[in-house]
Amino acid sequence: MNKKIIEKKPYFFFFLITIIFFNKPVFPIDDSDVLIDRVFMTAVKKSNYQKVEEMLDKDAAVNYKDSKNLVALSYALLNDDRRMFNLLVSNGANTKVTILNKISLLIYYVNIQKYSLIEDLVKSGIDLNFQDKLGMTALMHSIEKGNVNAVNLLLKENFDKDLTDFSGKTIFDYADSSRNLLIKKMVKSLNVSN
Repeated sequence: MNKKIIEKKPYFFFFLITIIFFNKPVFPIDDSDVLIDRVFMTAVKKSNYQKVEEMLDKDAAVNYKDSKNLVALSYALLNDDRRMFNLLVSNGANTKVTILNKISLLIYYVNIQKYSLIEDLVKSGIDLNFQDKLGMTALMHSIEKGNVNAVNLLLKENFDKDLTDFSGKTIFDYADSSRNLLIKKMVKSLNVSN
């Protein structure tokens, strides 16, 4: 019986030391630590401009990718937040960065059925002819997703009309497959004008 008590005492001692050691914070957690980038991303998500500017002053990485493989610009686009978009771009945010599964910010934006910041993205120098892993451009995605407003805006821009995805389909092929008659008409009128 004494052997059992002796055998249990080292575990008790280890348990006691563990509680004492881990009960105290090992390092402080505040805005000044390594969490600046996370605080920065949260502020962008919440459209907290003052906090974003504060974090940028503390050298937050404007092109930091979070655990979802998204950058701050992604969240500005998700929120359709022009002011945040401009703030980030003016502080060096890279609009040509790839996110998620190697897609452009423009492809991401049209896939979430948004369009109001397309002109801002174009002005920032985004590549309209960027192709994802399947060779699809933002315009091809817009047509496929039925994002009429995005299609309308993108058709006004200077892009390669003859570009094909990796299966050989052009924007005209995507339009032919579309169920949206307005998209078909818009893309067909582009083909006629050439």
